[in-house]
Amino acid sequence: MKKRLEKILFSYFLILLFIFIYPISINGNKNFIETEPLSVEEAFQIDFLVLSPTEIIIRWEIDNSYYLYKKKIAFSSLDYTIQKLILPAGQIKEDHYFGKSEVYYEILEATIIIKPRNQENSSGIIFVEYQGCWEGGVCYPVQKTLIRI
Repeated sequence: MKKRLEKILFSYFLILLFIFIYPISINGNKNFIETEPLSVEEAFQIDFLVLSPTEIIIRWEIDNSYYLYKKKIAFSSLDYTIQKLILPAGQIKEDHYFGKSEVYYEILEATIIIKPRNQENSSGIIFVEYQGCWEGGVCYPVQKTLIRI
């Protein structure tokens, strides 16, 4: 009788353990239960910092399970000459859409060196293009935004 009671109590313990631990493992790995992609603005939050009149850092905070393509990042301007673009090395990914690609996860900081086209006016606009995907199987179209300096 005592052995039977121990087996029943042990079974209840295992069931309770499963009930409490299983939701933690699901929430801890939300990448696999996300069924809808985030909006582009949520997935790839962009900001910038002007370090000097000629140097700007553009920063993306990339949400978990999303990535940006290095070859799809571009800058242009009618107000500035983009003299240099500095991007860190990305990670190589075998991508379903573009094949072997260099991509960025989590944080990306791009530094651009600029020169005003008109020396009398240091303010202007820089156009930014980028493209990224969700690991869940959605690639966003190329995004175009602008930065006012």
